[in-house]
Amino acid sequence: MASENVYKDLIGFLQSEREDLRLAASEAVLQVTDNDSMSSLVKYGAIKPLCRLASRTNEKAGVIALEALVHLSSNGPSVNQCVEDILDCGGINRMTEIALMPGSDEEWRKRVNFSLALLANMTRTEKGSIQLCGFSMPDEAVPISKIEEIDEEEEKAKLPSKPTMALLTALFLNKSYVRDPEVAEDAENKNDDEDDILGEKKISIEKVAASTDDPFQHFAAVLMNATQCDQGRRFVMRIHSNNANEKGTSILQRILPELRSPNPVRRRGLAGTIKNCSFDKNSAWWLINEVDIIPKILYPLAGPEELDIDEKRGMDPDLWLEGPDKVREPECETRLLLVEAILLLSATGRRSRESIRVQKTYAILKTMDMSEESEEINERINECVQYLRRDEEGTEEGSSDKLVYESVSVNGKLLALPVPSASTEIGGKTEEDYDDVD
Repeated sequence: MASENVYKDLIGFLQSEREDLRLAASEAVLQVTDNDSMSSLVKYGAIKPLCRLASRTNEKAGVIALEALVHLSSNGPSVNQCVEDILDCGGINRMTEIALMPGSDEEWRKRVNFSLALLANMTRTEKGSIQLCGFSMPDEAVPISKIEEIDEEEEKAKLPSKPTMALLTALFLNKSYVRDPEVAEDAENKNDDEDDILGEKKISIEKVAASTDDPFQHFAAVLMNATQCDQGRRFVMRIHSNNANEKGTSILQRILPELRSPNPVRRRGLAGTIKNCSFDKNSAWWLINEVDIIPKILYPLAGPEELDIDEKRGMDPDLWLEGPDKVREPECETRLLLVEAILLLSATGRRSRESIRVQKTYAILKTMDMSEESEEINERINECVQYLRRDEEGTEEGSSDKLVYESVSVNGKLLALPVPSASTEIGGKTEEDYDDVD
């Protein structure tokens, strides 16, 4: 009973009219690290006042409350209940609005970093992902708080559009927000022995995630979670064009360069986004042939191993030009997501596998497999190999290897595979249908 009163008193202080008490209470919540105490905080209703406090962007307690919410939704046995409570408090709307607030100082960086980390935690669940997609991805999406302030239906209809995910994507791709490590060290008065975030020293992904050097880094995880839904995948892969005479591009094509980002949080989130998009069988031809996704997936998986001339012939030069200086993706989870994306694309049909084969995917996976320490990744590589090395049903023995050999011209360039027929494009099915030939 005594402990229950302690938690209730603490929660009362979070709602106090005095700023000093709110600050002290938020700091006390942040110091709670053992599982039982974190569960008790969630049980006795700390999430709602923390969410309200997090919206106070004009005081220090608001930033601490955000950090506390990230901690409670990431650790302990009550993370699912914590996320559920945050969603019930309108957390999706709250966090997107905080992430879009203008600023440049250190407090702003912390606020954006924590709000997007919390948004990533909320969208891990199906409910959170659906809420995010429904709220922010339609062209007419506007902040819920704006709508609630207006009573008249006609006035609501006049509200300007605010596609929040598109705005966050633009901020995510704006490199001016990514701070130079040396500047960051001076700004935060870091210790001399602390590892650099974007330098050559190895640093854990957890430390990068907590850093404010790249405040929009967690948006990569938000995109990954959003693309669990059909609506999220449509948002990422929809072609956008401002000029009728220019070829449009998709959000996915714009963010693909982040696979080579020095930030492992960005790389992992993008790898997961690619994998989720690869679930969409109807998009396989576009991903493989228009987006040219295979070489971009293979680049992080390629390592310093020497390839023979036959393996290089027909392969994207980026995969071998760096030679012994090439560094394979160091994060195990990111490598797994990328291999699983290849596996999913290989399962979409014969035409997909033909395209993947002639890009010398097997050569990269084979060399990767020899140095891979993760058994799970080894298993996924083996599944990919089973798809890529097998002869297709109804073909002669050795036909798959023969296809790869014949697809390479004298100068080592790939010959284009035929585009699906018009009947395929409009949904008609033939024996050679791109998606239905297994």
